[in-house]
Amino acid sequence: MQAGGGSVAAGGDIGTAITGNGNTVTNHHYAVSPVLFEKDGGPQAVTTKPISLCRPLDLEIHHAIHEADTPSELPTYVGRAHDEQLRKVVSAAASGQSQMCVLVGASSTGKTRACWEAIQVLADDGWELWHPFDPTRGEAALAGLVTVGPKTVVWLNETQLYLAEEHAGERIAAALRSLLTDAGRAPILVLGTLWPEHWDRLTSPTGPRLDHPHAQARQLLAGRHLHVPEAFTAQDIVAAGKAAVTDQRLALALQGAVDGRITQFLAGAPALMERYAHTQPGARAVLHAAMDARRLGCGTTLPIGFLEDAAPGYLSTSALDALDDSWFEEALVYAGHRVTGDEALLRRVRRRPGSDDGTGTCYRLTDYMEQYGRHERRHLCPPQSFWDAALRHLSQRADVSALASAATDRWRLRYGRLLSEKAVQLAWHELRVEIPRHEPSDGGRYVTDDAEPDDHLTCRALADMAFMAVGESDYELAADLAVQAAQCCQPDTLAEVALVLEERGMPVEASDLAHEAASFGSPECLGSLAMMRQGRGLFEQAEHYAHEAARYGLTDFLADLALDHEGAGRKDMAEALWEDAARHGHPEALASIARFQHENGDLPGAARTAIEAADRGDPSYPNHRIKPLWKTLWPHGIEPDGSPSPDPSTTEYTHDPNTWW
Repeated sequence: MQAGGGSVAAGGDIGTAITGNGNTVTNHHYAVSPVLFEKDGGPQAVTTKPISLCRPLDLEIHHAIHEADTPSELPTYVGRAHDEQLRKVVSAAASGQSQMCVLVGASSTGKTRACWEAIQVLADDGWELWHPFDPTRGEAALAGLVTVGPKTVVWLNETQLYLAEEHAGERIAAALRSLLTDAGRAPILVLGTLWPEHWDRLTSPTGPRLDHPHAQARQLLAGRHLHVPEAFTAQDIVAAGKAAVTDQRLALALQGAVDGRITQFLAGAPALMERYAHTQPGARAVLHAAMDARRLGCGTTLPIGFLEDAAPGYLSTSALDALDDSWFEEALVYAGHRVTGDEALLRRVRRRPGSDDGTGTCYRLTDYMEQYGRHERRHLCPPQSFWDAALRHLSQRADVSALASAATDRWRLRYGRLLSEKAVQLAWHELRVEIPRHEPSDGGRYVTDDAEPDDHLTCRALADMAFMAVGESDYELAADLAVQAAQCCQPDTLAEVALVLEERGMPVEASDLAHEAASFGSPECLGSLAMMRQGRGLFEQAEHYAHEAARYGLTDFLADLALDHEGAGRKDMAEALWEDAARHGHPEALASIARFQHENGDLPGAARTAIEAADRGDPSYPNHRIKPLWKTLWPHGIEPDGSPSPDPSTTEYTHDPNTWW
């Protein structure tokens, strides 16, 4: 072995290295370089260490995820294609030939770890390791390379800090070239790592070989590098899966890493947690909103508007007041800062051309923080601002539906109802059809959600007290109690109180409560109010409330008013309401307009409108309240497309005239 205590210096002579096999000691004397670094009045001795005594984290291998059941510092290593090539280089060094290999790859792709695993075979053969870094990497390397002796691994992690050093880089490269060709000091193994951009800087052919700014480094590195890919291949992932059976960190990485970036996930998690631990209140609130969205079922991309509106609810009043006007932008900058492994707590999502879904700028929570949030926040319910932001900004049906279920599960039943309504509307929007808010079995009347729990005693008590107050004509108290019940799960109470006030001659108060009930998830009372005003001959007010109900998707009330006008002979008013109903997508509206066109003698127009009605019709809505047009169009010789019909006496017609097609 080399000199005990980790030094190859003998008797303070920096130019002497001692080697041997434990029985025989040989002194090698070398000329001392004139550029040796002087420290404390004397030359700095090179310090080496047996490989078996080296600690991998001291050699700048990234910390990995820490798990309680994994006492080892590093996860189980999974060999890849470049490891086999590196093994050949190390084997050549073990056989007595000095070698150098620089692993080139992006940040946290496993370059340094691969070097560490490769040299383990040299430990039992007495090899030692020298890692020059004190006082600076360049100075330590330049001073010590002249003293390096046989069976030494020269550890040049972040090789650009040696070879691209402004004052000493070229001399270090020259010294390494001399070391590798010095048979008297063989075998030597020089291992290094570089990012691709540093490799290009040192080796790209920017000029004649001798005039290259890094001519020595370029010559040194020629043919002495291996590429390390950024991602695991499918075969690598299979191997990692086998190793993950006994290593929880690998299992976590396989579950959370994106696009096979296993090593980046393992290396980046500690740095992310450190940055998360130091977040300011504003950035932490944004991150918590993103964590809650993901753990409750939202997709990976979150709209910026949602994050901005959701975050304030995660802050105390004093913390919110202390924020300046640019707090949200500053929070995104902090959360988007990239750390080890090219990871960020929260990063902006870049969309491919043509893939924009209309949600605008979106952000994505990094996978590890998502998993952290799922565990650490699993028992927490998001604040009111979260649910309000979801209603305002989320436009993906799957996201809204997931949050509807999550809200209901957490007894945020008003939000569960509203989000469910929005999810259904989005589903119909995806089909380019306005949602018909009805059920065929009851003639198209809106059916409320009866999913409220019967054992939610507080809300039931509030509702009962509200009705008692109505019975005692204490309408102000009744409204207050009904609002409290609606805030949890009983919006129908508020709707019923509104209709009672309407019946008792309090139209202004009834209108206010009806609109409030609609906002809490019971919009059908607006339609009921419309029909009550219609019955009293207040046609303009009735139309107003029917339009308000239609804004919530309840278009049947417009149709009801139209039919009521028809029955009373107010044809012009009926036709105008059918036009309004058609604009809101009511399934009967176009067919009714076609009927009016036919009655007015516009047969081709009636046929075209009827075809449009069929094209836009809802097959789940069979109980139309008007007769099919074919019975009236056929005798007049008009086909649905407006062309003349064939003579019925000469045409075989097999359609059953008693069915509606």
